[in-house]
Amino acid sequence: MNNAENLGKSKRIFYYDVLRAIAIIGIVFCHVSVFFVTRDINSPNLYISAFFDCFREFSIPIFVMLSGALLIGKKDTLTKFFKKRLSRLFIPFLFWVLIYIIYTSIHIYHGFNLSNAIDIFFGKSGTIGVHLWFVWMIIIAYVGIFIINKIIQMEENKIKDFSKKFITILAVISVIYIGICHFTPFNPYNSKLIYYLSFLAYIVIGYFLATSDFLERRIDRKYLIIITALLFIGTYLWYIFGFVVPRSHLVHKFVALSYFNLKILFMSANAFLLFKYLSKTKHFEDMKNKALGNAFTTISNYSYGIYLVHYLVLYDLKMNLIKAINFSNGHPLIWIPALVILTTAISLIILAILDKIPYLDKVTGKK
Repeated sequence: MNNAENLGKSKRIFYYDVLRAIAIIGIVFCHVSVFFVTRDINSPNLYISAFFDCFREFSIPIFVMLSGALLIGKKDTLTKFFKKRLSRLFIPFLFWVLIYIIYTSIHIYHGFNLSNAIDIFFGKSGTIGVHLWFVWMIIIAYVGIFIINKIIQMEENKIKDFSKKFITILAVISVIYIGICHFTPFNPYNSKLIYYLSFLAYIVIGYFLATSDFLERRIDRKYLIIITALLFIGTYLWYIFGFVVPRSHLVHKFVALSYFNLKILFMSANAFLLFKYLSKTKHFEDMKNKALGNAFTTISNYSYGIYLVHYLVLYDLKMNLIKAINFSNGHPLIWIPALVILTTAISLIILAILDKIPYLDKVTGKK
């Protein structure tokens, strides 16, 4: 694509920062909400709990799409690509895995438990490191991104507009794949490796959405903003009020769709495009250097670090709040946002302090 190289440059793209900040806050919301969703499963409060919990449905896809938007089109050698990417991923990951293992050894198992340590390392469900699966998925996705980049580099001088045609074909295949994932032979949950590899579909779609201007050349931007906003909000509200809560009440357990579903893709793609179109308005551009814009940029800078540390912060917060305040009986409309603000703020403070300490600044995941 014509602007593939521009996206590969180090220049920050503000709407990427906004999307990344929204995505990480959405992930904190869903982790905070898990307790309330379980508690409220047979209560009208489930509408509120599920509304917050299901932020994950577009947050994880947006995170992954941003990786595609930023990394596809880069002309790096194998050594440079993985040394730069993996060091930024793995050094913070190893540090926080160690912290999680130490914490569980002291506060949960009251001694070192090798099996638990291994489970945390691989992000196994049922541990306080359950969210760390994302790191392994991104590492595998990087392999796919590198292969895509190499194919583009090899063929772009041989075939006119090869990059554009190749990515378009891959994007169509990715949409089709997500559409057929509910059929047993294509179920991404057949194995963990297949599940991780399946996120390459969102990688490709993210790059395609970021670089394609097909709609902008045909429809006025203000209408695109209105259309994508209505489609995103409408789809999300239908998802909560028309699918998740009614189904959950019916079977008395929480029911949600997989990331690999066309409804989730549609919701996530519209959220991505909404901010892409908003980014070209004066009001959005003016926000960049104001307090709100600075907040988005700061959260975006530390988003990976927040992802790594927030689950431990949240776990410890809940353990101590249960002793001090009986929040477990509180209203989700109050306690979910309150815990999200506390968890995010404490995570940011921890990371900002570490960022000031030599050597430990490497474990913050700061961009």
